[in-house]
Amino acid sequence: MMNGDGRFSEMANDQNLKLENYPLVTVFVGCYNHSRFVEECLDSVRHQTYPNLQVIIFDDCSKDNSVSVIDTWLKKHRLDWQFISHTRNIGICASLNEVLRLARGKYISMVAADDVWLPDKTARQVEMMEQLPEDVGVLYSDAFQIDENGETLPQTFIEEHHKFVVPPEGFLFDVLWEGNFIPAMTTLIRHECFNQVGTYDEDLCFEDWDMWMRISRTFRFVYDKIPAAKYRIVSSSAVRAMWEAICRSVELFRAKYFFRGWLNAEQGRNAALALDGAVWRLYQVGSHIPLRWKSALLKQNCSAKTICLTVCSTCGLSFARFQQVLAFGVALKGKIFRQQREHRL
Repeated sequence: MMNGDGRFSEMANDQNLKLENYPLVTVFVGCYNHSRFVEECLDSVRHQTYPNLQVIIFDDCSKDNSVSVIDTWLKKHRLDWQFISHTRNIGICASLNEVLRLARGKYISMVAADDVWLPDKTARQVEMMEQLPEDVGVLYSDAFQIDENGETLPQTFIEEHHKFVVPPEGFLFDVLWEGNFIPAMTTLIRHECFNQVGTYDEDLCFEDWDMWMRISRTFRFVYDKIPAAKYRIVSSSAVRAMWEAICRSVELFRAKYFFRGWLNAEQGRNAALALDGAVWRLYQVGSHIPLRWKSALLKQNCSAKTICLTVCSTCGLSFARFQQVLAFGVALKGKIFRQQREHRL
């Protein structure tokens, strides 16, 4: 657990110093239907005490007037920030991969357009990171939670997601497997992390948990005890509608880890259950099921139902047709059983 002594904050106020004295930080601001909150978020980035920022804003085809709000704000403040506006929705992971290719910073931070940074977040975190060894990949802190009106809620982000005496540091793979507790908007990430572990998994509808897991196998995490941001909780129908997609992604996420060879026995059992659920769910919605997933499922559970699923999906039959085949098989099995019982009598 570390805290900076304010050196970068003090330097930021000295107009005689050159930007080359500050490591470049690339900031991603992600927007989707955040027209009500995006100006407050952008103001919080603009008011950072750290001077050397590359800011990239992306809007993932919002249905509200977010794009016009952002355009107006940028013209008003005459900032040399890049703004990418999508004409179709590609998802958070694909959007982040797009802006990652444009990132030039030694460090990367990101914030959703309905959240808010505290003014000294970047300056304090860069100073801390510059003092840490290079095997520290992520610096994170807690975040205050606020409602739609900006009122502070009783619990912080980490308190809401996990009950720690002290938030953990180090290689956090095992802790993260239990669930994500790291507020993405509070992090400062070493760019080298992405060079080593790769980009975001575009099969998932959430970006952070899987990335933290992958980073945590190679890099250490360090906790900054000073909260760095405000995380907004929005109770809207759109958020509730996303819940089912998030649940599917969690299942898919855990299933993928079944094949990576990174899990202990208990984690492996957990992933095996997720694999079973993911295969059935993918088949139901008509998505492609990798052959090795079906093979692994058969090894775990070589039941008639699983064999039927494997054969039908491999032959290209729809889930509805599979259900018909399965129903026919169940009926046939029942008929044979009755005939055998009558024969014995």
